Amino acid sequence: MNKWLVKIFRYEFWPMWIFYAPFVTYWWWNSLKSNSLFYFCKVNPGIKFGGFTEYSKFDILKQISPEFVPKTDFISNKTDFKNLWEFPFVVKPDIGERGVNVEVIHSVNDWINYPSQENLIIQEFIDFPFEFGVFYAKMPNENSGEILSITGKEFLQLESDGILTLRNFIAENTRAFFRKDYLLKKFENELDIVHPKGTKILLEPVGNHNRGTMFYDASDLISEKLTQKINEISEGIDRFYYGRFDVKAKSIEDLKNGKFIILEINGANSEATHIYDPKYSLIQAYKEARRHLDIQFQIARNQPKNYSDKEFIQIILKRIF
Repeated sequence: MNKWLVKIFRYEFWPMWIFYAPFVTYWWWNSLKSNSLFYFCKVNPGIKFGGFTEYSKFDILKQISPEFVPKTDFISNKTDFKNLWEFPFVVKPDIGERGVNVEVIHSVNDWINYPSQENLIIQEFIDFPFEFGVFYAKMPNENSGEILSITGKEFLQLESDGILTLRNFIAENTRAFFRKDYLLKKFENELDIVHPKGTKILLEPVGNHNRGTMFYDASDLISEKLTQKINEISEGIDRFYYGRFDVKAKSIEDLKNGKFIILEINGANSEATHIYDPKYSLIQAYKEARRHLDIQFQIARNQPKNYSDKEFIQIILKRIF
C-alpha cells in the first residue's frame, strides 16, 4: 500500500488530535459530572497540573531512589554544562513530551548542535536492550495500585541484506520514510554504503512512536513482583496516582522481577501507548483508551485542585497559537 495511504488508514500514524477527536464529547460529559473542565489536572495533586503539561520531570525523578534511575542532572542553561559527561549521554527538555528534542549525545559536535538552551535534563545513557512503557494507576483511598498495561518497543533499525543501501531502506520502510528528512541529514555520509549482510544499524535510539519506534502490547508481562515494585516506587512520589513509567531492562525476566531503570515518568498526559500495536483494530484501540481515561476520571474527580483554571487556559492557548 502507498505510504501516504497507510498514514490515512492506519490510525497509529494519525495526528494525536485526530485520533482523540471522538473523545471530546466524552470529556465534556466527564467535566459536567466532576464540575471541572480540567478535572484531569487533579489526578496527581503532587505534580503541577497533574502532569498534563508544564511539569518538571526532573522534580519527579528526584523523588525516586537512585538505584532505579540513571545518573541525572538538571541545568538551567546549556552554557552551564562545561564539563561534559562521558559519551554517550542523553539530553532532553525538563518540560517536554512526545520525544521532542530528546537526543543521545555521542560527541562534542552533537552537544554544540543540540538546539534547546534552557532547563535541560542531562542523563546517563542506559544501554539496556529492552524498553517499556509501564502504565500505572492507583485509587487514592486504596493501599496499592495496579499496572493497567505495558508497551513494548522495537526501535527503528536497519538489518542489512547485503544489497539495500540506507537511502533505499529509508525510502521503502514506512516508519523510516516518515522520518526521512531527519534520517537523511543524520546519516548523510552513510546513505549509499552497502553494509555486510546481517549488519544492524540503529537509526533511532529514542523510543518514541513519532520517531519511528514500533509499539506493541506487552501486557502479558505484568507480574506480581513488577506490580509490587512499581507500587513501592510510586509511594515515594508525592501524591502520584496515575501515569506511565518509561523504563529499560536487561531482560524480559528482569522486568517481570521488578529489576529496571526508570528513564522518566509521565503524568496526566500519559497515553496508553500499547494501543498503537499494529495488531489492534481502531475499535480495540478506542476501547483501551477509554478504559484508561475512565480510571483517570475516577481518580481525579474527588482530588483537591492544585492549579488555576486561568493559568492552565493561558498555557494551552499559548501552545496552540
